[in-house]
Amino acid sequence: MTISPASLAQIVARAQIQRLSLIGLAKNVGKTTATNHLLQSFMDDRLYRPGELALTSLGLDGEATDAMTGLPKPRYVPQTGLLIATTDDLLRQAEGEGARFERLQQLPGRTAIGPVFLARVQHAGRIIIAGPTLLRDLSFALSRFSTSGARLSIVDGAINRLGAAAPAVTDACILCTGASVAATPELVARRTVDVLTRLMTRQSTFADAYMKFQAQARLLCFSPIVSDHITLFTGTSEPEQEARWIVAQMNMSERMIYFLHGALTEELTRALLTQLPQQFAGQPAELVIEDPTRMFCHSVTLQRLAARGLAIRVARTVRVLAITINPYTPDYQCFSQQLLDALLRELPENYPPVIDVISGIFHGQSSVTS
Repeated sequence: MTISPASLAQIVARAQIQRLSLIGLAKNVGKTTATNHLLQSFMDDRLYRPGELALTSLGLDGEATDAMTGLPKPRYVPQTGLLIATTDDLLRQAEGEGARFERLQQLPGRTAIGPVFLARVQHAGRIIIAGPTLLRDLSFALSRFSTSGARLSIVDGAINRLGAAAPAVTDACILCTGASVAATPELVARRTVDVLTRLMTRQSTFADAYMKFQAQARLLCFSPIVSDHITLFTGTSEPEQEARWIVAQMNMSERMIYFLHGALTEELTRALLTQLPQQFAGQPAELVIEDPTRMFCHSVTLQRLAARGLAIRVARTVRVLAITINPYTPDYQCFSQQLLDALLRELPENYPPVIDVISGIFHGQSSVTS
């Protein structure tokens, strides 16, 4: 099915969100292209006025050439009235090329190239966006966007950094993938679906209890049978010790729910797989983490844990609105349909729409549900 690429903007608008992140799985997957497309389509379809939109980055985006490959890259050209958060040096650089900005305030935190300023575009021109590098500073910038009139704030996320998609930071995300992610379309598809699978981890039915007890300890055990009864893990935060404690508790007769605050690391999941029996015969257990961006392991690891009786769930889910694809890479020849076909062979049920904003390829539901 091929329709106007403006469908991506319509998907975002229908989602009725205030904060959107674009998450790139590698360099040159088309995050900047997708962002520029969204901003232009919002205007063309009259979904937002420029003054209702804001743009920043968790890192450095919109540079003229790729720092690693030397290849030319698309630039941001935000419309007059749009809010941005970038460094003063980059504002001055853009002004040297004809753009004009009203500086509204300096924001907390610093980047490697200076402090970040909240500014409004007075005359459109090309600009590089280098926003806050820490999630807490990014969250503050997004709150300032809202108080300055933005109905939708867009974050161009850093490469391979899912933090911008955390529910505490943004309301939904777009996953950007492309041929540059791996050496073949098939490998691109597998790596993309690995990340998507983690982002789509199911919410725990004990999410409220997780939030209630989140300040108690990094790791604790919650009994769904005895209301509000918890057991704290008092050992060191060594993965082997945490895994040993979890497995020991799983040998109890009743079902156990574990709350983990912080990261679910590859080291902890490996320790759990080492200590869990190959053939699970006890009561199934559940390990709950705050949200999918706290996972630092492969989706196949989660499947292996579930097969041994330990399901991984989240207290807060991530909403993935769409997947954008970019078939271009200097390393090999790839076409949009070829990349789409590889993805469709790997994608799970209920996957979000897959869109190439350049060619107009669109596959999936054209409507968005919560």
